[in-house]
Amino acid sequence: MAVKYQNLLESVSEKTGLDSGVARAAAEATVTVLARTLDEPDRDRFLDAMPGQLKGRLPVEGQVREGDEADFVRAVSLLAHRPPDEARLRARAVLAALAEQEPDLIAELNVPDQLRGMFAPPGVGGGVTGPTGQEAPLTPEEVDAALGALPDWSGDAGELRRTLVLPPGNLDRVLRRIDLLRDEMGRGPEVRRGADGVQLAVRTASVDAVTALDVELASRLDDVIDEAGAGMSS
Repeated sequence: MAVKYQNLLESVSEKTGLDSGVARAAAEATVTVLARTLDEPDRDRFLDAMPGQLKGRLPVEGQVREGDEADFVRAVSLLAHRPPDEARLRARAVLAALAEQEPDLIAELNVPDQLRGMFAPPGVGGGVTGPTGQEAPLTPEEVDAALGALPDWSGDAGELRRTLVLPPGNLDRVLRRIDLLRDEMGRGPEVRRGADGVQLAVRTASVDAVTALDVELASRLDDVIDEAGAGMSS
């Protein structure tokens, strides 16, 4: 029994809309935390079935003490450096993908009962998928929680916004990088030019609301802006 690396990433990407690089990071963190919930014999058996690309990337020493869902998500959040709401969505997608590839292995592992529900395929709501197969809108509470990890952004359940006030050369460099990100992710922000700068706005047009994909996009935009090395005020 062995989990196929590429199949795992493709399944996670399909469930979440994330690109392969972000799906890999989610898989690394989730596999590590799951290993920490297991006793040594099960841990060894589980890790033996994992693809080599996921082994040794993060330390599996230590335990998730209580073994409930909140502790599991907290541990994934810390390892992946993502807010808990995003960490929960990604961890569930990874666990469901593992259960699809190796159902017998997952069924036989001594996983805490409180975690078994996380292996079910993501269903309606929770920012993963809506009743028509589209991404589900985040609730106002989920958006507020996401904005807590995005200090340069504002907005509500309808739209997230970030304003950039930069010298023309710096602004052009940032916008070029955003265009590259748009090509990479297949989606990007709406760019609104004004007298005082540029406003970036993200929302999922198909549901006319903010979804988990928009939170991920806002985070990636922050990274792009930081990498561009431009000074800014928001």
